Amino acid sequence: MKKVSVLLSVMLVLVLATISLSLPMTAVTQDNPTATPQPTITSVPPVAQPEGSIKVTFWYGLGGLLGNVVQETVNQYNLSQSTYYIEAIFQSSYDDTINKINAGLASGDLPNVVQIFEAGTQRMIDTGSIIPVQELLERDGLTAVIDDLEPAVRANYTVGGTLYSMPFNSSTAMLYINRAAFRDAGLDPDKTIWTYDEIIAAAEALTVRDSAGNVTRYGLAVYPESWFFEQIHAVHNSLFGVPNNGRGAERMQEYTFNGEIGVNYFNFLKSMIDNGSAIYYGPGGGSAAGAAYANGEVAMTFSSIASLRTLIASAERAGQGVEVGTIMMPRQPDATGRTIVGGASLWITNTGTEEQQAGAWDFMKWSVLPETQAVWAANTGYYPVVLASYENQAMSDALVNFPQFQVAIDSIRAGEVTDANSAHISGVFVSMRQDVITAMDDFFTGKAATAQEALDRAVESANEKLTEYNLTVGS
Repeated sequence: MKKVSVLLSVMLVLVLATISLSLPMTAVTQDNPTATPQPTITSVPPVAQPEGSIKVTFWYGLGGLLGNVVQETVNQYNLSQSTYYIEAIFQSSYDDTINKINAGLASGDLPNVVQIFEAGTQRMIDTGSIIPVQELLERDGLTAVIDDLEPAVRANYTVGGTLYSMPFNSSTAMLYINRAAFRDAGLDPDKTIWTYDEIIAAAEALTVRDSAGNVTRYGLAVYPESWFFEQIHAVHNSLFGVPNNGRGAERMQEYTFNGEIGVNYFNFLKSMIDNGSAIYYGPGGGSAAGAAYANGEVAMTFSSIASLRTLIASAERAGQGVEVGTIMMPRQPDATGRTIVGGASLWITNTGTEEQQAGAWDFMKWSVLPETQAVWAANTGYYPVVLASYENQAMSDALVNFPQFQVAIDSIRAGEVTDANSAHISGVFVSMRQDVITAMDDFFTGKAATAQEALDRAVESANEKLTEYNLTVGS
């Protein structure tokens, strides 16, 4: 780690030497170019472009508080040097970003660098319009950067032995708990690994009913979300598709998520909905579940570690005494895997001038400096993508101030990295997720009699689209 930190610092240490990495933070401005990003709901304006600098376009899909930290991070880079100017352009969402990339292939309207979520990896590779970052790292003698990437993160963006994109914001799935409610129910809020049966019992213990039998607080909020379903397969070291989750030289040919692992997870959630200890919010219910959690109306909810700062702020505003805690994804007793990496990475396109490509690459190298990643993680909830960041004071302070981080880090390090516990790679990843959401909703609302029936239909639909996609791109 020391070697990588020194190597990266040689690139940009002169322009970053004055950057303050202490907490608390103040906003980056022209008058205060060395301050660190601050999470804020108020929109963050870009700094002015220096005269004569080379403009580099950057599309990103994070909004809200997290999007503001993206703009603050870009501002920090722009104020650290004057050769390049990163123009950050928000694209509404991750889905909209990848869709706009696909539309831009025909029109030529492509950015120089783009933030793409993990579901878009195969589609980005198949565009034929990107430059694998491993080629640039090898060209510049910077392969030590690869060695310093968090192993789970490195695996997530490596396909067929090639690191295609630069990890930027990495997350994983958690079960958020109200620590105060846990204590009141006689449950241990410091226990981080819970089995399905233990969560079922906890949900019942956490459910509060009034004298008339009406529920005033549910144990768990449930909403259909494929990402959590994918995480469960990784935790149990079960392939989501074959061969090898699409991570080898051969692209994925078939989804296989309708096996025992998927059925058990569906039944686990349905049992709590049926016994009244879980409330079901339906498709798109993540925001409602998060609000109910922050308001103390539910004691547990699934979300990303990237939601940490937002949920803490929401709970504080609600003033209902919710103490935000995190535990690992629930599992069967024999689970030996780890959770997978979510979030997004930065891709460099082969469009624009040589100078713009150089600027995009300069920004990407800067984005994985230990200092940059430490401040980014401390102000968002994402964990650092480079190991050297943990030596930085900003990250040390963050782990003290937000111990929930450690559960996420432990989750992605809970087992050896394998293809089965790394995110699968597929050209129909995005549409497959809708098939899973439909399956969950059908089963939870009684439209499908069994979990197996719902999952079989989802796999059939996903595989039809996967076969068509692979034929189109020439698998």
